[in-house]
This record gives sequence, structure tokens and C-alpha cells, in this order.
Amino acid sequence: MNIRFFEENDAKQVEELFKEIIGNLTYYNALAKEHEIDRYSSKNLIEKIKEDPKSIIIAECDKEIVGVCFNRFDDFTIWLEWILIKSSNRQEKIGTKLIDFLERASVERKCHKIWCDCRTSNTISKEFLQSVGFKIIATVENHWYQQDFVLLQKFLYV
Repeated sequence: MNIRFFEENDAKQVEELFKEIIGNLTYYNALAKEHEIDRYSSKNLIEKIKEDPKSIIIAECDKEIVGVCFNRFDDFTIWLEWILIKSSNRQEKIGTKLIDFLERASVERKCHKIWCDCRTSNTISKEFLQSVGFKIIATVENHWYQQDFVLLQKFLYV
């Protein structure tokens, strides 16, 4: 298992993984899926890393990308946009390894916390995020794409 920052030649593989996972989410509405899949197209991924080379972290096994973590630097905090793991690799602690990498990179950037959102009905993600130290700080009803979300945060000690 190799965890590293995204490179331009990863774009197509990451786009396909993103489409596969987002397209199958039962707790995300059609509008959200359409918008998010477009937002994380190969072209947009390359633009994203031109703006911030540390904004995409990937996990690969035998040259296959099996996990991805999208994030955004935001006034010395990090917004965790997405963390996605290929379904056949979900028992391998890849999510934990991606979060560990993200935390180290965030501390190097002098960020004091990582925060994110999660659909209120996404029990698996909420449990995972809490297991790696995130705390739920608020519930936001009828929010992005007219869906309910929780906001979570994890303080980093820099």
C-alpha cells in the first residue's frame, strides 16, 4: 500500500473511482450525484492540484488507485471534501491511512484542525470519522442539495 499525493497521470483512474462510488450512493440525491461527478472530472482534478498540489491524496495497491482523499486548504484549516475507498478494499484500513497522511500534511501546513460534513443518514462514514477522532459539532438540515448533514471537526496539535 502506497499513500501519496495525486499526480496528473492519476486523473482518469481517480475520476472513474469517484464516478463508481458516488453513482452507487443510496443516501445522495440525483442532483448531488450529477454535480459532484462533474466537479471531480479529470479536467477539474488537474485544475485542483494546480491550485493546491496537496489537495488530493491517493492510496494505491499494485499501481491501482483504491482510495482517494480530497481536501481544501481554508484559512489554516483543512476542509475534508471526500474520502472514498473502493468497495473491495474497505477492510484494509485505507481510510485510516489516508486520514493519517492528511493529518501530517495539515500539520506541516500549520493548520490547527480538519473539518468536514457527512450526510446524517451515512452511518458508516459518521462512525468511521468518529473512530479516527472527529467530533460531530452541528446538524444542518435541508442544506447542500436540500439534504441533511452533520458537521464534524478534529483538532490537530501543532
